[in-house]
Amino acid sequence: MMHRPARHTLRRDQRTALNASVTAVAAGGRATIVMPCGCGKGLVSARTAEHLTHSGHVRRTVVMVPTLDLLAQTAQVWKEQNDHHGHLLAVCSPRADLDAAGIPQTTDPAELAALLSGLDHYTVFATYASLADGDDNQGALLAAHAARTLPSWDLLIADEAHRTSGSINKAWAAVHDDDKIPARRRLYYTATPRIWESDPAYTETLHPGTDGVSLAVSMDDPDIYGPTVYRMELSEAITAGLVCDYRIVMMVVEHPGLQHELRRTRNATFQDTPALVSLSTALLKTAARYPGASAGKWISFHQRVKDAQALTDTFLETAAALRGETTPGPHDETDVPLVPATLRADTVHMDHPDRVAILDNLNHTQPLTDDGRPSALTLVSNVRILGEGWDSTSVDVCFAAPRTDVVGIVQALGRALRPRPDGSKATLLVPLYLAPGEDPGDLLNYRYYKPLYDILLALRAHDRRISDRLPTTQLAEPRPTPPATNTPVGAGAGEEEHTGPVVELPQQQSPTPPFGDGPGTPEIIGPDGIALTPREVAQVIRLHVTRPSGVTADWAIGAAAAADFFNEHGHLSPPRTLPGQGTDPRFLELPAWLDAQRAARRNGELKDWQIERLDEAGMVWEPRSENRQMLITYARQCAQQHGGLAVSSGYTTPDGRTFGRDLANLRQRAARLEQQTAADSDDQKGFAELLDALFEIDPWWNPPWPLPWQRHYQQAKARHERGEHLAQPGDTRTYRQWLRNPGDSLGADQLDLLRAIGCAPGSA
Repeated sequence: MMHRPARHTLRRDQRTALNASVTAVAAGGRATIVMPCGCGKGLVSARTAEHLTHSGHVRRTVVMVPTLDLLAQTAQVWKEQNDHHGHLLAVCSPRADLDAAGIPQTTDPAELAALLSGLDHYTVFATYASLADGDDNQGALLAAHAARTLPSWDLLIADEAHRTSGSINKAWAAVHDDDKIPARRRLYYTATPRIWESDPAYTETLHPGTDGVSLAVSMDDPDIYGPTVYRMELSEAITAGLVCDYRIVMMVVEHPGLQHELRRTRNATFQDTPALVSLSTALLKTAARYPGASAGKWISFHQRVKDAQALTDTFLETAAALRGETTPGPHDETDVPLVPATLRADTVHMDHPDRVAILDNLNHTQPLTDDGRPSALTLVSNVRILGEGWDSTSVDVCFAAPRTDVVGIVQALGRALRPRPDGSKATLLVPLYLAPGEDPGDLLNYRYYKPLYDILLALRAHDRRISDRLPTTQLAEPRPTPPATNTPVGAGAGEEEHTGPVVELPQQQSPTPPFGDGPGTPEIIGPDGIALTPREVAQVIRLHVTRPSGVTADWAIGAAAAADFFNEHGHLSPPRTLPGQGTDPRFLELPAWLDAQRAARRNGELKDWQIERLDEAGMVWEPRSENRQMLITYARQCAQQHGGLAVSSGYTTPDGRTFGRDLANLRQRAARLEQQTAADSDDQKGFAELLDALFEIDPWWNPPWPLPWQRHYQQAKARHERGEHLAQPGDTRTYRQWLRNPGDSLGADQLDLLRAIGCAPGSA
């Protein structure tokens, strides 16, 4: 008997995201939710739709994703975690996993319309490709709407929504167009609303930035994406233990000829044996130095299948050649075998017949070798497979070809940051080849370092700790390793037998000093060209580690507390004593911490990204305007909830502020201001700006007629805009009397307001 998987209990951050999503679009509109990879965006979107359906707002939902694998994964999550999904349907070609889940599929617009005809409650899953609008090929979803055979959607959810922005996928912008895909509500979920790129080919439609860096993706336009109603930064998720932290490992090459050659090539392609052997060696060293909790599971990213296969083959050959060698182990306490007793390497791409089996094996707690033994080190070289839609356990990442698309790099980071039971860091191996003693503090000034530059630009979209500089580095002194004795290759020379590939370095223009200075040490390279074996490469490559440590842990904790308070209350103006939160350690010191940030900014001690992050959480930098800004925030929340600001003086906000009394006081002060001839003081000017803001939120917040009349009108108007009956069970007696007779001596403005909702005196 098949048992349904357990229903997940939402974490606190997920509940906050859910509440923000529901509140933002309950009455219609658009909103964006930003959550790091691996923090449950799919689960939150499923529960958001469930809540909106249960409350009667939503019956027809469409979920858009970028890939077929992610479509299948999302459909499974919704089936298991949304109790009110209705009938399920996928717009895609036939898939066995969807068949097994009982979800029908189609790519025919007419069949899509026929399958949904007569149903009043359903959820459709589709890829953005179904929105294609070409002369020869129009996507099924777009075609069905163009033929007017589908009704409008109550809710459209766009997952991995950064894929709909910028010039990366312009064809997918139809998801925003209400004429092409009509929807009353749109929710956009992403981990990376902004992505930087150094290649102009990816940024043709966006304004270039400084130093050749531009935005390839930007979801900053609220007209398209709505307001960002929930945001969790990667650093906050790391602090909370929702994802693991990471380190960046580069390679230090202690041989000038090899180092020069590796810098020239940059990428480990199938034609570049020096890069392939060096990267394989570095991967072996890194896996031994940082075993962590990934169980020795690595994925490498490539642009071409033949490059991925070349690394797989070279890795196995290099490992065989280096068996028996040692390398520094964890914490440099002792040397450990460079090559583990068991290992495995595979290549995966879309057309690989064993793709699913290889990925399933990698997802095991302990992958197996071909003969069924536990694999201590497993490498999967992939070409555009391990991105959106592959739900992985924790792995470490090797960027064999850094010149990949920025979205792919961000997705790779998401694969690596899955939580690890022992709290260890994820490892990102970058093919950046440093000379001995070279300080990477100025790396971004040199063309040699573009591989790291590209990766940091992508990481910048995910982790603000490295938004404006390379993280603080810690260089380790090279450990002396005696070179193996060997005879230079030449006519009549006795060659040391070895297995594995040989690195042939080009002819040098001038002699290069030999490696080492002891008697009998070989020349590694000279003007006549010398062959390097994998063992010799291993002896001249060591690791350099950099950590994204742009801020102290205390600052990250304070920023996380500020974000938590903002997410719960909609502002960042906590009172000195927080009612009901006196025992919550997140908020005990928050007011004092915010005061310290104001002082730090005045002294020039805050970085731009720190200021930006606090701004996003509603930081008020000038205390004199603090109360005014807080009142505006409360006013927006009140108007969103009640349709305007005509609330009673006893109205209290969720965090305990008697905002109704605030409004009453503001109306009294506004009346006094009208009697003054000028507003000369800064305080008077600030108050006038506050009144302008309130007028923009609700033009009739301070009406010239009685406030109860405006309160009844506000209630009727909100129902009218939702298409509901103006009178409903449970209404108060005074409201029903107002509906029957709004008044006998109404002014022109009141009559205009009543006509707008169809209940003016004498209207049918």
